[in-house]
Amino acid sequence: VAALSGAFSRAKPRAAQAFERFVSQRQAGTALPQSRTLAATDRKSSQPLQRRYSSSGEAVSGSGEAVSGSGDVANLTEMTGGEVIFNMLVEHGVDTVFGYSGGAVLPLIDAFHGKGIQWITSSHEQCSGHSAAAYAKSTGKYGVAIVTSGPGLTNMVTPMQDALTDGVPLVVFSGQVPTGAMGTDAFQECPATEITRPCCKWNYVCLDFNMLPWAVNEAFRIANSGRPGPVHIDLPKDIISMRAKVPDSVFKKTSQATADAKPMLVMADIEKAVELINKAKRPIFYVGQGCSHCPELLAKVAKKANIPVTTTIHAMGIFDEREPLSLHMLGMHGAAYANFAIQNSDCIIAIGSRFDDRTTGIVAKYAPKARAAEKEGTGGIVHINIDKSCFGKVLKPTVACWADSLDALEAMDDLIVAPTDPARADWVTQCQEWKTNYPFDYVKAPGGAIKTQQVIAEINKYLHDSGTIDSKEVAISTGVGNHQMMSCQFIRWTKPRQMITSGSLGVMGAGLPFAIGAQVANPDCLSILIDGDGSFGMTNMDLQTVKRYQLPVKMAIMNDGRQQMVWIWQRLFFDGRYISVDNFNPDFVKLAEAYGIKAMMCDNEEDLPGAIEKWLTFDGPMLMDFRVIPDICLPMVAPGKALDEMMLLQDRDAILGDGDLELGSHKFEGVAPS
Repeated sequence: VAALSGAFSRAKPRAAQAFERFVSQRQAGTALPQSRTLAATDRKSSQPLQRRYSSSGEAVSGSGEAVSGSGDVANLTEMTGGEVIFNMLVEHGVDTVFGYSGGAVLPLIDAFHGKGIQWITSSHEQCSGHSAAAYAKSTGKYGVAIVTSGPGLTNMVTPMQDALTDGVPLVVFSGQVPTGAMGTDAFQECPATEITRPCCKWNYVCLDFNMLPWAVNEAFRIANSGRPGPVHIDLPKDIISMRAKVPDSVFKKTSQATADAKPMLVMADIEKAVELINKAKRPIFYVGQGCSHCPELLAKVAKKANIPVTTTIHAMGIFDEREPLSLHMLGMHGAAYANFAIQNSDCIIAIGSRFDDRTTGIVAKYAPKARAAEKEGTGGIVHINIDKSCFGKVLKPTVACWADSLDALEAMDDLIVAPTDPARADWVTQCQEWKTNYPFDYVKAPGGAIKTQQVIAEINKYLHDSGTIDSKEVAISTGVGNHQMMSCQFIRWTKPRQMITSGSLGVMGAGLPFAIGAQVANPDCLSILIDGDGSFGMTNMDLQTVKRYQLPVKMAIMNDGRQQMVWIWQRLFFDGRYISVDNFNPDFVKLAEAYGIKAMMCDNEEDLPGAIEKWLTFDGPMLMDFRVIPDICLPMVAPGKALDEMMLLQDRDAILGDGDLELGSHKFEGVAPS
């Protein structure tokens, strides 16, 4: 019990005092009252909640005094704590919840029976969390997950950390043992809020029935305030089982529920930034997912100022990659031309991005031309972000603007002038030359075999040639590994939120639940999974969720029998001492068919185009097992190197040496798809 006090004290001073009383009562053996009333105050506004209610069913004021049954509290409905939470979710516009059942959380799950919120049961709590996150990633709305106590909650830790690092508004509810059993090592008890504290923006253990509406409002407010992220509410079973008469007036979002959504724009900072941009001869936009809600405005400003645009992995598609100014993704496995542009730019405008290490290379060698221009007052690094904690975390910007990307771009649009200096046009021409000279490419496999790059390029070709990429919503989810980076490279992304992946945490196994979450969120979209055999092996049991809900997800497994990205690192940096990289896979076609899902295998380039068309146009879920030859993902920025010190395709033979023989020795059967 004592271990929980720290987490609970983060919520409110009054609530913390109540918890201390609770601890004292538990230690003294005193019976815990059925319900208490707290005049809790919001941390930001210090305003008390307007109505409370007691276990007797009487409405009470914020001070705990009884309120007459007249006026706005006359309409009382008896309900459980679980039903209170359900009604609060309805009030917040939640239409779908992902979860897994368990004894401690049953009183909450019971409230969903026959009601209007869609409940999706996943095969595992981790899958529930990833699917809820993908729901949020693909829509921009909240993702909600509900799990039981103990292992149910611990299985949610990875999705929460993934949501924290990728900025996803994930709201998690977990069951907990009854308050009277807390601290006794009861069955499936764990210190939930202590466990989740490092991997969420805010957490709270609710020890009072009266606090449930406030807790839900607070969770939704914090999840989407500033940089989005996960929040967690822990719910003791007796609190969500308790019944009371509740006034309808409590089921309203408080004003604090949408407060602090974004900071006030400081025009002086924007003016400093625009002054540098207008002076710059070689500027570049470095865009993150913080611009997901303003792609049109970004395109308008970039075209007006004739500034090339490169993006992070989560921002792909925010700036249509078919545009001449697009430099696609930068970074460790990003476009060589994007990396060259960053290193040669005199003014980097980072907006909605945070200088992740995979996008900077070694910081000491990052952006030398921009740093030189900073000293001369003709350029530098402009950092615009809604999360001010990221300023200076990796590198010190010339100008920092704490602002929402939309507000910043609107202000910049009014101040940026169309360039007249021919140096700006020369800069764009230089970037185009790099694009021509250093395209994404690969060495084809011998004997008609196929590689991951070739399969993904063919998927991209079908999506664009058929017009599918423009005629309907497309969501492409990936796991983590070579296939993830090659998907970034060989697909031309055209809209925000098309790419659903684990960027910062790099969670293998997230791909299938991501594809499920994206499909549930957008029933009419084409939800595609591009996964590796290793990544898919971690959560392929979630095929049952695909079948259970008849989700028309199209699944592609890049099956090379290895954890190939790790194999390459062992060859390059560990003298070829290979260990723990060979996968022992089932027959993925038979596995899918065992779940009642249509599946095919393809291992040759002659059948590849037809197999992809049949797969992507199939009416229902379908899995493709692509037997591919393993390869190295290039370009690649090695550890300790600058962005422009890349291993390029022309370096491939020197990198691999005899290793290319090992790559080419992968056997394939030559069997056409049925």
